[in-house]
Amino acid sequence: MPPSDKMQRIRQRLAAEAARIMSAESISDFQVAKQKAAHRLGIAGEQGMPRNIEIEQALKEYQAIFRPQQQAHELKALRKTAIDIMGLLHDFSPRLVGPVLRGSADQYSAINIHLFTDNCLALEWWLIERHIPFNVEEHEYRFNDGEVKRYPLYLIEDEEAKVKLALFPEKGIRQAPKSPLDGKPIQRASIAEVQQLLQQE
Repeated sequence: MPPSDKMQRIRQRLAAEAARIMSAESISDFQVAKQKAAHRLGIAGEQGMPRNIEIEQALKEYQAIFRPQQQAHELKALRKTAIDIMGLLHDFSPRLVGPVLRGSADQYSAINIHLFTDNCLALEWWLIERHIPFNVEEHEYRFNDGEVKRYPLYLIEDEEAKVKLALFPEKGIRQAPKSPLDGKPIQRASIAEVQQLLQQE
């Protein structure tokens, strides 16, 4: 087998195993899934590691084979919840991102939403006024111009859902950070676009 073919087979095996791990063990971090897959398959080194977008494609294929109805039901429920949350946060021009938008989410996935305001305390006040418990941390984002910026990420979790609200300045709605999947500007969707996705299901 030519070296290039062998490397491609390794990438495919790693992507398939990483996808299985993400689904079976409720892991959302691609790097963690890659490392676990490499360890279980006895593959050392970074050479031959699949890209994140390859793993997500393998994850969708895994879901389509092993749990098509369950995953479709879970995805629909998450998108409905996302629409409800985005409606409540309409003053922050919410945009859905991540697995719930891309279609690879399951019941354990977080709902990721980008919000926009120049008042850095506005979201905290909004949550506190409604007695919604949250944790906040800083998250790093990379942009096409080479800049790396850190913005607050609000984490909310209850029995219904796990939600991550990333807070950007108002002008951030015109410049999306790079996607961890392929390095391109991350895909965002307005509430109307998410509603349209639901109608297509």
